[in-house]
Amino acid sequence: MILKTALFFCLVSNFVLASVTPNEIATRCQVKPLDQLYSSDFRWDYSLAELIHRFFEIYNSPRQLPKKAYWDPKTQKIKLPYEPSRGGDVEISENFVRSISRHIEKAFELDVIDGVFFPDMGHSHLLIPESLFKRKYAQFSNANFKGFYETAFKDPELRILYHTAEQLKLLDDEGQLINDPRIQHRFRTRNIVGFNHPRSELQFYNNPNSRYNTVQAVPGYHWWSAGFNISGNEKGCFSYQHRGQTYYFDLSLYDLEPEI
Repeated sequence: MILKTALFFCLVSNFVLASVTPNEIATRCQVKPLDQLYSSDFRWDYSLAELIHRFFEIYNSPRQLPKKAYWDPKTQKIKLPYEPSRGGDVEISENFVRSISRHIEKAFELDVIDGVFFPDMGHSHLLIPESLFKRKYAQFSNANFKGFYETAFKDPELRILYHTAEQLKLLDDEGQLINDPRIQHRFRTRNIVGFNHPRSELQFYNNPNSRYNTVQAVPGYHWWSAGFNISGNEKGCFSYQHRGQTYYFDLSLYDLEPEI
C-alpha cells in the first residue's frame, strides 16, 4: 500500500533558478574528475552526525560521480555518458537540470535531507503514468534507451522519486524506529517526489508495509528503477542554493561501484 501523506507543500518561496549560467556550465562541465566516487566510500547505518560529516568530506574532496554529465562543445549541449550499445550519450536540457536543482533546494528548505550524496539524497527512480508509458515509451528498444531517457527528461508528466536517508541508521538493534524526533521525521519523509519542472513542489509518499518505509511502486505509474544519480561536490557541474550559499553537484546514469 502506498500512502500519499498530507505533507504536500504548496509554499510560496523566494525561489531563484540555479545561478550557474550556460557559459559557466560549459566551463565547469569540461573539468574531468581527479578521482571518482565508489560505493566503498560509504557504509550503512550512519548516525545523523556521521552522515552530515561525511557529506562535507565528500563535497570538499576530489571524488566525483563516475561518468558524470559533461558539456559537449561540438553540439553545445549537456550530455550524460551512456552505453554505445544502448544508443550512446544522452542529451539533457538546462530545464531538466534546473528541475533537479529545484528538488534539492526544496528538500533542504523543507528540512527533509541533510546531504546530497548516496547515503542520503543520491539516487532516483522515474515515475511515468501507465497510459503514457504504453503509448509513448514502450516502443523504445534496449538499443535505444538513449531515446527513452531523452524523451523522459523532457516530459512534463515525468515524476522523479528519490529515496533519501538511504544509509542513515533508522532502526535500533531491536528493529524499532529510533526514538529521536529528527530520525523519525527523516523516516516519514524519505520518499520524495518532484515534478519535472523547475518550479516543482514536492510530495512525500509512505509505504507502511516496508520496514524502512521504502516506496517501490506507485499505483497508476510505471516504475522505471534505473533513474539518475546525484552527488554534491565543490567542483560539480551544476548548482543549487541553500541558506544563501551556492553549492554544486553532478549527475550520472551510472551507479557507484566498489573500488577494486
